Amino acid sequence: MATLSQRVLMYLFFAATLASLASCNSNALDVGEPGNLVPHTVDENPDLPTLSLNGSQFHIETFGTPGKPVIVFLHGGPGGDYRSLLRLQDMYNGHSLADNYFLVFWDQRGAGLSRRHAKSDVSIDIYKEDLRQIVEHFSPSAPVVLIGHSWGGMYATAFINEYPAMVRGAVLLESGPLTGALYEEIKTRLISLDFFSEWLNDFAWSQQFISADDHARWDFQRLLGMKQSQPEYYQDMNTDPAPFWRLGAAANQYILEDGMDDKSLMTYNFADKHLPDFTTEVLFVASGNNTVIGREFQERQRHLYPQSRLEVIPGCGHDLQWKKPAECVVAIRTYLNTLP
Repeated sequence: MATLSQRVLMYLFFAATLASLASCNSNALDVGEPGNLVPHTVDENPDLPTLSLNGSQFHIETFGTPGKPVIVFLHGGPGGDYRSLLRLQDMYNGHSLADNYFLVFWDQRGAGLSRRHAKSDVSIDIYKEDLRQIVEHFSPSAPVVLIGHSWGGMYATAFINEYPAMVRGAVLLESGPLTGALYEEIKTRLISLDFFSEWLNDFAWSQQFISADDHARWDFQRLLGMKQSQPEYYQDMNTDPAPFWRLGAAANQYILEDGMDDKSLMTYNFADKHLPDFTTEVLFVASGNNTVIGREFQERQRHLYPQSRLEVIPGCGHDLQWKKPAECVVAIRTYLNTLP
């Protein structure tokens, strides 16, 4: 591990090298050109599967036979993408969830490979309307099952709180805090600010060369050290790390800000409307290793639902849906079999 003085010298060396390359190489890539820093969105790549609704373009993928009961998957973030959820549609013991359900995976507004938006077009209420239209598009005559990971669990709960009749059941895979009060309790543990950590040094170093003045630059910067900044989540970054396409930095910031008051305190409440009337049992799933929002945290917040139960997947952290997909699918399938 390099000392601080060595790291500074390396930074100065790389800065001088990059400046030299930029000044003498006319073939250098433009970091502002789409695709050079991060993958193209649906607006830039017409070959990506898309769905247009509610004034946006969504990157979307489906599995199974249309007409079967629908499961809508909600990825983490805010601003993540569905790539790390895709193992949940694979076959285990000769069976897939797509055998009996029509599976809908999509990148949320301003997230993953979906269209980017200005702040005025990104809010929790707009997100709920996006999901309402997704549900109506794929299942106009029957309620759906929601499966959400991390922020996706919060998103699912916010939607059920608003539209309980549109949801047949829900699986929350290590959901983030469902109320602002719970968020405030753990917010100091959500990111580790070790000033000598690799991820923070990488992020600080990038600020010298890349300004966050467009979505490509902003998304790239936010990706640096995203998972390494949460050591207590115990995500395995060394062996088969959970993949992602692209983080929506603007959506991440705008959704978080929408849940705050003018003093930057989280005041959102996803359990203040119709959630007490949602009597269907909800499955909470926690990892065995996460010490921030793992078993103990999920056991506390699951009681915001009238009926719920908790399953724990041992030997993994917050990336449980990628590291232990077969175990997650067994828990999901068992739960689905209990739904009316």
